[in-house]
This record gives sequence, structure tokens and C-alpha cells, in this order.
Amino acid sequence: MSDYTPVKNAMEAGTPPELICAACPWDRLCITPPQMTSGDIDRLIKEAEEKDMQRPGAADRMPVGMLMTALTFGGKDTAGQLCPVFALKLRSPEGREVADGIRKSMRGE
Repeated sequence: MSDYTPVKNAMEAGTPPELICAACPWDRLCITPPQMTSGDIDRLIKEAEEKDMQRPGAADRMPVGMLMTALTFGGKDTAGQLCPVFALKLRSPEGREVADGIRKSMRGE
């Protein structure tokens, strides 16, 4: 997926969103899905916890590896990226209509 920078720069320079979308650098995917699943994160946390428990005196120590893994990967199962044009549209007064349209599509209506 393309970087945000060219699109963001074009928008800041005053390029109309319609022109950006016509030559979409995101290959017409306005949303990039999360890169990890909750299962991936659970697995990584479990592996880190197992490594923490292998250290001498692990019962008396803070599980640093597990905590750092949770902090690093927590939320990556729900965080996607939005095209800057799409994000701008969602923040606009018409954003509620856009979100409602997506919700309607998800319900199969």
C-alpha cells in the first residue's frame, strides 16, 4: 500500500480530493485492514510470557518481555489505515452519511 505522504502533501497543496481519487495511489482501497489478528497477538504474548518464565527467579520478577510485547502489539488487530482523502471525508459534515452507508453495506442491505 502506498505511503500517506504523497496524498497528504497533495491535499495540503490544495489538490481537490476528486483528482487524487481519480489517480488513486492506494489502488482504490480506501482502507487497509489490520496487519495482525487477535490470535497473532495472543500467540506473541504467550511466547513472551513463556520466555519470561524461563529466566532464573522468574516468579519474583516483573514479566518484562510479556509486558513489552503487549505494549508493542496491543491494538494492532483492530488498527487499519485510512486513505487521507477518506479520513477527511469521514471528518466532514457528510461523514455520518458515509459511515451509515458502510454500516448498511456490512448488514447486507
